[in-house]
Amino acid sequence: MSTGKAVDSENDDPTTEQVEIEFLMVADWAETINGKLYVQGAGWDRKLNPPKERPNTDFAIAAGFLVPWHLTNQRHQFSLALLTGDGGEIGPPITGAFNMGRPAKALPGQKFRTAIAARISVKLPGLGAYDVKLVVNNNIARVTTFYVVEQL
Repeated sequence: MSTGKAVDSENDDPTTEQVEIEFLMVADWAETINGKLYVQGAGWDRKLNPPKERPNTDFAIAAGFLVPWHLTNQRHQFSLALLTGDGGEIGPPITGAFNMGRPAKALPGQKFRTAIAARISVKLPGLGAYDVKLVVNNNIARVTTFYVVEQL
């Protein structure tokens, strides 16, 4: 009985798989606790321009990763950058790392899920498009866009 995937060609070699970004989203609030992701008010693509008396825009970024069997028990670097619509960086990127271990009795070939969350409070330059760019292990993994608008 085989528990792994058959390898027919070099392209099907499971050891060439990379860390996969399962999702990247903006939300009103997000946090990871004991390996679980808790998110509120996610899935929006428009944010109201903040009032002048409170100039910061507050939101969260949540991302989920799938780590292939052969890349477990290794350190994986990530970087989250907030960009203007024309690619200018807003503040320094948020950087970090994760190391996904293999749970007891895991089967060879399985992928393992982990998540990160970051809460952001930043003064955005004005109305328009903004990108959240996630880079993992020096590869651009995913970009999501939201818009700051005068009214919803």
